Amino acid sequence: MSKNKVKVEIYEGDPFKGCCGPGIASVTAIERLRKMLMERNETVKTLREEFKEEVEIEREIVSSRRRYDMYPPHVCKLLMAGTQVPFIVINGQLVLQGEFPSLNDFRHLISEHIKNQHQGSLGQ
Repeated sequence: MSKNKVKVEIYEGDPFKGCCGPGIASVTAIERLRKMLMERNETVKTLREEFKEEVEIEREIVSSRRRYDMYPPHVCKLLMAGTQVPFIVINGQLVLQGEFPSLNDFRHLISEHIKNQHQGSLGQ
């Protein structure tokens, strides 16, 4: 990651955990899941394009099959503290938990961190 870029980390729960076994999911539930996944993918794609010069975005699924210590240390601490997925970390700081932000909410969060980072670099 470039020193001047804002790092955005998105940690989401496993969307297929408990949903798609035989006889568990209805067609409606599967369609809602598909729509949610497509919307999230489109949001991240749009953000990557809009902020490509200023932001690095990483997106990862938090899986119960993966030990917490296999995540970066700051994420391991959040998981051990019971942070709700999905959660968003910007430059190592938890900024949102328990919901996936809308595109406009994401834009606002990212823009604020870019602005703060630029102000901080001017003062050095």
